[in-house]
Amino acid sequence: MYTIDDEKNKDYYEEDYEYSFWDNNKSLIIKIIIIILCIIVLIWLFKALNTSKNTGNENIYLANVEKVRLAAEDYFFIKDKKEDNKTVSVSTLKSEGLVSEITDANNKVCSTTSSNAELLHEVDGYKMTVKVDCPNVIKEKVFYYHNNTLACLNCDGNTKMTGKRKDGGNKNDSTVVPVNNNEYSEYSCVNWSDWTKNRLTDKNLEERSKVVVRGVKYETTSKTVYGDWSEYTKTPIIVTDNLEVETIISQEDVWSNVKTARNVKSGNNIRIVDTKVVEENTNSCKNGFVENGVCYSGNITTGNLTYKEYNSGKYKVINNNCEGLKTLKNSEGKYVLTLVGCQYHEVINDSVSSNSYTVYEYQELEKQNVVYYRSRSINTVEEKSDPIYTKDKYEEKNLP
Repeated sequence: MYTIDDEKNKDYYEEDYEYSFWDNNKSLIIKIIIIILCIIVLIWLFKALNTSKNTGNENIYLANVEKVRLAAEDYFFIKDKKEDNKTVSVSTLKSEGLVSEITDANNKVCSTTSSNAELLHEVDGYKMTVKVDCPNVIKEKVFYYHNNTLACLNCDGNTKMTGKRKDGGNKNDSTVVPVNNNEYSEYSCVNWSDWTKNRLTDKNLEERSKVVVRGVKYETTSKTVYGDWSEYTKTPIIVTDNLEVETIISQEDVWSNVKTARNVKSGNNIRIVDTKVVEENTNSCKNGFVENGVCYSGNITTGNLTYKEYNSGKYKVINNNCEGLKTLKNSEGKYVLTLVGCQYHEVINDSVSSNSYTVYEYQELEKQNVVYYRSRSINTVEEKSDPIYTKDKYEEKNLP
């Protein structure tokens, strides 16, 4: 049963437990609190540094936008290229000499093709959108210009389009001349000046150029040129497109191919090239036959031959390895390897003599047709006449 005393005891135990936990873990809790405070301080420092870096990047971005915008004002308004809905890239502005390279905070070059300025003609004025595409940063900024005076409405005073007019013209005239200290009264904003060889380097003046040339032409004729004839040779020469060949045939005494014969004598029409001695065996083996200069008996004998007898050269064995090989006693009573059942011819003492004679290799003079060749080169060349010039000067595209 749960009593009031038990309730009191419960409160007592809980208070005692809470006191014991704090007392036992006080050092650990203080360390955790210190670590949390350090983390908070680090986060705050990181955010502060990042804000400072972003501010620097933002300033460079705004400077790049301003550089592109001023060049675009020169291109669209001062050079009067403000057709409706037109976009000009930084690459084009650079080629026009209106802007230099643009770089980001890390000095990396920004894109000159995707960085551009777009001009739109709206009902109440012009809207210019400047886009700068740098590594890791692609942003756009919009500027507005008055419909008649072309004055920039949100450029904070840093603009070539102030809306002020130098020539006092009609305010509805959209041709605006930037305000500066130079005088341009001798130039027209409508008509081009006369052509001159003197070039003016003034960015506030639009320039056009042309190159005029005199035309020149040549009369060409084809001509065949022959080289000198070579010496005649018996070596055949093949005709080609660039080689002419001439032949002559002459009947001459010519040494024939090599022939062979006995008892040949050299003379005016015969010359000996080489001689060879040929050996001819004469058989005097009366009771048998000759093979490789050895005289063998004509009779066939059957018997046993020891290995020594078999290889002595005194027997011509017909059945090669005979009928088999056995170990038998020889005439001395010793056991030796013996070929049994051999069929053979015995060598006999009848003599074999040889006879020799000489074979001559020679050539004869014969009447033959001999072909001689000679050649010369053939080339076709084009010859130009003296140059013929036009009297007047033309632009290259208008040359006659």
